[in-house]
This record gives sequence, C-alpha cells and structure tokens, in this order.
Amino acid sequence: MTPDRRIARWGRRRLALGLSPTPGPGLALLVVGMTLGPAGLGVLSTAMLDALDPLASMALAALGVFVGLDVRFGGVHEWRLLRAGSLEAGITVGVVALGCFLAGMVPGIDPQPWLVSAMLGICAASSSTVADHDDVQPQNRVNDLDDILPIVLTGGIAVALRAPTPGAFAWLLLQAVSLAAVLALATVLLVRQATAEGEQRVFTIGAVLLLGGMAAHLSLSALAGGLFAGLCWNLAGGAGREHIVRDLRYLQHPLTVPLLVIAGARLAPSPALPALLLLYVALRASGKALGYGLSRRVAFGRALPAASAWHLTSPGVVGIAIALEFARLIDQPLGATVLSVIVAGALTFELLSWLLSRRGVER
Repeated sequence: MTPDRRIARWGRRRLALGLSPTPGPGLALLVVGMTLGPAGLGVLSTAMLDALDPLASMALAALGVFVGLDVRFGGVHEWRLLRAGSLEAGITVGVVALGCFLAGMVPGIDPQPWLVSAMLGICAASSSTVADHDDVQPQNRVNDLDDILPIVLTGGIAVALRAPTPGAFAWLLLQAVSLAAVLALATVLLVRQATAEGEQRVFTIGAVLLLGGMAAHLSLSALAGGLFAGLCWNLAGGAGREHIVRDLRYLQHPLTVPLLVIAGARLAPSPALPALLLLYVALRASGKALGYGLSRRVAFGRALPAASAWHLTSPGVVGIAIALEFARLIDQPLGATVLSVIVAGALTFELLSWLLSRRGVER
C-alpha cells in the first residue's frame, strides 16, 4: 500500500458504528470549537453553550441510535465479535481507571476521584476505525463493537447518580428502558403507516428529539437511550427500520458537527491538564494494546499483527460524546476535567495516528 493510500485511509474514518465515512478527520472540528469557545475567542460563550444543550442531547441520542442500528443479531460469529469487542473495551476501562486512581493524579479532584477515574476509563474504551469499504476485515468489526460497552456503562452511571439505593436504581432503570422501548415501538408503527417520505422523516426526527429531551429532563444518558431505541428498531426490522435508517442519514453530519464543536468549546485548560493528559495517553495506549491481543484471541483464536493495533489509536466521536455526556450529568468541575482530558487526548491520538500513517505503519 502506497503512503498516499495510507494517508487517504487515515483521512476517512467511521465516526461510530453505522455512520458513513467522513471526508476528512472529523476531530479537527474540536480545534474549531476550542478556538471559538470561552478559552479562545469567546464567540461561543458559556451562556451560549448552555443554550445549545438541547441540540447536544439530540446529537447524543442520534449517535446512540446509530450504534444500536448497526448491531447484527444472530449467528455465532457475530456474537463472538461482540464478546471480543466488549472484552477489549472492558480491559481498557480497567487499565485506565485503575491506573489513574493509583497514580494519584485525580485524588486532588475532590470529592470523587474514583468517579473521575472510572469516567476517564469509560471514555477511553471506544475506538474509531479506518473506513475503507474496499478492505472490510473482521478485526475492524471488533474495533467497531467496542463502542457498545462504554455506552452501557455510561447509562448505568447516569442512573446510579440519580438513584443511590439498589431498589431506586432498578426502578429508575426500568422506567428509562420502558420509555425508550415504547417510544421506539410507537415510531416504528407510525413510520410503517405513513406513505410520504416527508411524513416518515418527521416521525423519525421527532423520535430522536424526544429521546434527547427525555434524557435531559430525567438527567439520564441520551447515548444509552438512543442505543436501546436503535436496538429496538433493529429488532423490528422490515421496511420500518429501513425508513428510519434512511431518514437518520440526513441527521448524521448536521448533528455530529455541532457536537464536536461544542465539545471543543467546553475544553477548560488548567495547570493539572498536561500531567493528567500524559497519564491518560500512556494508560489508554497500554490498555488498548493489551485488550487488542486478548480480544483477537477470543474472536479469531490467534493473535493478529501488532501493527494492526494502531486501528485503535483514535477514540473517535463516541469517546468525545461520552465525555460530553458526563459533563452534562455531574457537577461542573468534575465534568469539565473529564471532558478536557478526553478532548485533548483525542487530538493527541489523532496526531499520533497521522504521524504513524506518514511513517508507513499499516492501519
């Protein structure tokens, strides 16, 4: 493969499961947000960013829907890939969370250093993969499926923050799942009965709006709600699913672009950020390398070339979205710390990815 071909592949990445390739590195939008945000030119003030929260909730819900819609049910091989992707994500979560906590970098972020460590680990677990439809390999599918476990954990933390007792946790979780399922079912029925494309699109967009609004109102995870709704639509199948997928494609870039800009604008520089960023990058790289080797043995019964692990260097938009979700769910200092580390880490890994592509490392 020529260097030009490798660089072209680096520039076309899946943003998440089911999302089509972007024409260039989408994470460059983080730099735009940083430039326009309160820490930059101040075009996007804190008050304006707060006013954009409903748009961010809708974007998070839509992203979760895309992940859910692309999960394939049936077949031993697909379940093996899902198990491998979850194992890889789980190892990364454990390495990053435990490493941050034991290194003593986050105890200064009182009062919940363990929570910050766990959130950094969850954000680190997802990966973007090279989007090359001419070279679809099973290991890329495993890379894609490592987005699911972090979103599920995010939903669990969101419920736990609102329901401290086991009984309250189970009841709130049941309510959230039931609401998402009822909304998904109602949307499928409406889309199937509608005859005009415009009418079907209105129902689909309205469902995503309701998912995001419901999550914001209840202080729950819009990503997790969207994931569950997407799984329900996926199970429903048929023409209803196809219409929903078609209509959501119109929302992909109009929602992803502001999501990344908002995340970049919310980056809050601090004296502790460089040291925490260095620790995060080292731990995430170690966790991904370890998880990559073990998960590939689970999925394929053998180890794959070490160079292929660099498919996992970029966290993609899902990691950014989870960090933005946490910033919405917890108090400002803790949420800003997590989001700042993840945004800076995403840019660092994207730069490493580009440098490795230039040096001829196979992606």
